[in-house]
Amino acid sequence: MNRHFRTNVAIFAVCALAAVAIAQPAAGQIDPGEISQLEGRRDQIINELAQLDVAILDADIGIEDLAQLINRREIEIELTGDLIERTVDSRREPARTRVEIALAGYTAGDPRGNALLTEIQTLQGDDSPDRRREFYGAVIEDTEKRLDEIDTELRSLHEVLTIDRDQLASAVAQHSDAVDALNTLGEARTTLALELDDVRRRIDVLKSLENRSVLTGLATFDDPRRPALAVKIDNVAAARPQSGINDADIVFVEEVEGGLTRLAVVFHSTGADVVGPVRSMRTGDFDLLAQLNSPLFANSGGNRGARAALADSTLIDVGAASSPEGYYRNSGRRAPHNLFTNTFNLWTIGAELATATPSPIFTFRASDEAINPSARPVGGVTIDYPRSRVEYTWNGSGWDRTQDGSSTVDSSGARTSPATVIVQFVAYGVSAADAASPEAVTTGTGTAWVLTDGQMVEAFWRRAELTDQTEYVDGEGRPIAILPGRTWIELPREDSATPG
Repeated sequence: MNRHFRTNVAIFAVCALAAVAIAQPAAGQIDPGEISQLEGRRDQIINELAQLDVAILDADIGIEDLAQLINRREIEIELTGDLIERTVDSRREPARTRVEIALAGYTAGDPRGNALLTEIQTLQGDDSPDRRREFYGAVIEDTEKRLDEIDTELRSLHEVLTIDRDQLASAVAQHSDAVDALNTLGEARTTLALELDDVRRRIDVLKSLENRSVLTGLATFDDPRRPALAVKIDNVAAARPQSGINDADIVFVEEVEGGLTRLAVVFHSTGADVVGPVRSMRTGDFDLLAQLNSPLFANSGGNRGARAALADSTLIDVGAASSPEGYYRNSGRRAPHNLFTNTFNLWTIGAELATATPSPIFTFRASDEAINPSARPVGGVTIDYPRSRVEYTWNGSGWDRTQDGSSTVDSSGARTSPATVIVQFVAYGVSAADAASPEAVTTGTGTAWVLTDGQMVEAFWRRAELTDQTEYVDGEGRPIAILPGRTWIELPREDSATPG
């Protein structure tokens, strides 16, 4: 039992120390997921400390048991030693010594010994020489027998003493090992306790720096005071896969010439090192994006009418024509699908041009809050543009996007699966800058489908002025709360979508 105890304690201590070595709180670059990771590690450490406390208590009990065992072994040795001493003393009893003297006298012819034996015989009323000799023999035989018995007992006691000493040495060794194991557990606990303090301090620091994105509801450590940045990105087959689309807070999908679509990708809470391919503006962008409170607007250019409309809009132009230093051509792509940018460069360029931050567009709810009562489960939705078909399929945590039969992925190969999809049915007019260019009407009212958390709510959208944010409400006018996360807003025509 003691051997098993010692082994188990040692194994637990090694595992505890290994856990300490593996997981240390992050101290470098901040990312929104670090708090969640640290909280997970905090809970793990608390659990490990609880297990260590149990192991330390068991070790203390085991050490006490071993100390008592050592004490018992020492007492047993002392008692065996006393018994050996008494047994040795028994060889020196006066009566036996007297008989041995008599025997020695008889054997050596000592008259004093003979006289002693004669006296013994006389006292017994027998002075026959034959009887006397018989008596001598009996005395010698009895003495030798008793000596043999004592010697046998002494040998047995020495064996017992040897066993007792071996058991004592074993108990002392076990006690020493148990104390070492307890010290190891104590060191592991101290290390874990120190790490727990570090993790808790790190969590406190991060939470003091943490912000909530107004457009996603997610935690962010980036500057919430910067403006939104909208980037026009191509969406034809030759432009895919695009870069940066999975880092955007919101992605608007608009119909353009020929029944194709183009993306208006909105960054605020996070940015992307590579975004593109960047394409030209459309007049419908200015009305659609005005709700972002004077955002920076990245584009590859536009016709004269579109540029004039941009100058009259609330959008801040940081396009390739006005800020060419913010763009570059990717030699691995064919023109016109090879113009790319970096959101951080554009925010630097626009730092003095735009200072307003976007206002909230969505209402967010916690995962354990009740969803809108009019919601119903849905597996996905299919949206038909004149020359493109888009499908979204619920995967349990997001909506997998497919376009024209191919999975939508970014340039890294990551699947596009936004937390929320809004199908905002709009009418399309004709752009004043280009008779061939459709222009989405994004003010007024209309119908919408809000897909969130595997459910769909048949809703209405409303937006009175260009600078107002679009509201998505149910049939009773209540805002529809969605889960925090990234949102794709499709802008198809009426009666061009089917829930699945």
